[in-house]
Amino acid sequence: MPRKQILRFLSVFACMGPIGVLLGMAVKGFAAPIVDAVMLAIVAGTFVYVGATEVIPEEWEDQEHKWKKFFSLITGIVSMFVITQYSMKLEGAASL
Repeated sequence: MPRKQILRFLSVFACMGPIGVLLGMAVKGFAAPIVDAVMLAIVAGTFVYVGATEVIPEEWEDQEHKWKKFFSLITGIVSMFVITQYSMKLEGAASL
């Protein structure tokens, strides 16, 4: 693939993040809350899918440091759970 074409593709790819953020902010400002919830669910599902099908299996191919990898994975899952519970507690306290 020519260098010029690679740069064009990478430029388009690099612009997609900010464009997505702007689009999301625009939709959130004008759309019903359910649209925001659906968009968040799609993004979160995509993130989990990529992690579960690409990143984690690739890390587990190499058996070196498998226990460190396992405990790191579990620590990440528990950390996300704790942060979620804490933020839900803060939201509950704010609504009182």
